[in-house]
Amino acid sequence: MNFTLAGTLARISCIGLTACPLLAAQCPINSVVIKGRVEHPPPNASVRVLLLYPPDRHSKKLPGSDMENNERAGESAEAILDGDAFTIPVEFLTNDSRTERTVKSRCGRQPQSVVVTLKQSDGSGGNDQEYDRVSLDFPREFKSDDSRHYMLRSDLVLNRQQP
Repeated sequence: MNFTLAGTLARISCIGLTACPLLAAQCPINSVVIKGRVEHPPPNASVRVLLLYPPDRHSKKLPGSDMENNERAGESAEAILDGDAFTIPVEFLTNDSRTERTVKSRCGRQPQSVVVTLKQSDGSGGNDQEYDRVSLDFPREFKSDDSRHYMLRSDLVLNRQQP
């Protein structure tokens, strides 16, 4: 009888361990697509897209942080320019590990802003020169066809500022 009880407990544990990752995977993966062009692109130019999230209410504010209002950096993508046009998709997880109440609140993570940066790389990886930076309000400056894929309402124009 003890072997039957032990076998049943083992099966329940195995099913529980298998179901846990499936429960966490219920939140969708959304995407932000930045499409635009660069006027007067510098040589070795790249465009970086960074998603910024609201500050964590439960953590201490970081003194000297270069992010506005202590926003938290999230997912990012970068593309090396080949010509003057670019399209950069960035996927982000909607799973908010800070909330565990309901599926809706747990899957409500979204950025509050998107920062797009035009920069020139010197090739060494250490001394990138920034030429232009644009901060976009999310989701106000974006349109969505199905609430999972967000695109800018109009193409973004970055400009290499001439000295």
